[in-house]
Amino acid sequence: MFLSAVLVLCCISMVDSTCSTNPCDISTEKSMIASMVQCMLQSIENKIKASGECTAPVNCPAGWKKYKTNCYFFSPDGKNWHDAAKQCQTMGGYLAKITDSEENSWVVDMITKSVKHKHGYWMGMTDFKNEGDWRWVNDSSPVSYSNWRRGNPDNASNEDCGHFWSAANYEWNDAICSIDQMGYICECSDASNCRPSKG
Repeated sequence: MFLSAVLVLCCISMVDSTCSTNPCDISTEKSMIASMVQCMLQSIENKIKASGECTAPVNCPAGWKKYKTNCYFFSPDGKNWHDAAKQCQTMGGYLAKITDSEENSWVVDMITKSVKHKHGYWMGMTDFKNEGDWRWVNDSSPVSYSNWRRGNPDNASNEDCGHFWSAANYEWNDAICSIDQMGYICECSDASNCRPSKG
């Protein structure tokens, strides 16, 4: 900010010295300065937006946990994958989409502080359409980051749904989607849409 102010003052002083030696069209000079100031302000605004300092604070509703700009719900109850996906939609979200190791570590940390489910927690990853082509259910994008347990996915018994596996320190595993009583993690990218669980 200080550097921008110095640049503006330097430009004004250059214009003053030019005007004192040559006949000057003051409206042209004003226009030039206004244009330079506008350009600098736009540059500063872009830098602030890029740093995230201008983003509105995320206020997740009760029962949801905040991570960066999204909210997450860790279920106290268990369901099969399809029922879990419907429940997340009812709550204004979708089964969680994990995009990098930081997010994965945070989710695993939250799981270890949540209700312990025998098999672990469902996430929003499936290979329903093409075996081995794992995609996120909320937007059909391919899974780029993964944390599969060694040897998985193995499709041992027609396993098309991904979960955090409790028996493997919550590394990822493919499982039969009809397994009941699996915990689930809902994600909501707009806090104003997140709604409390109705059970």
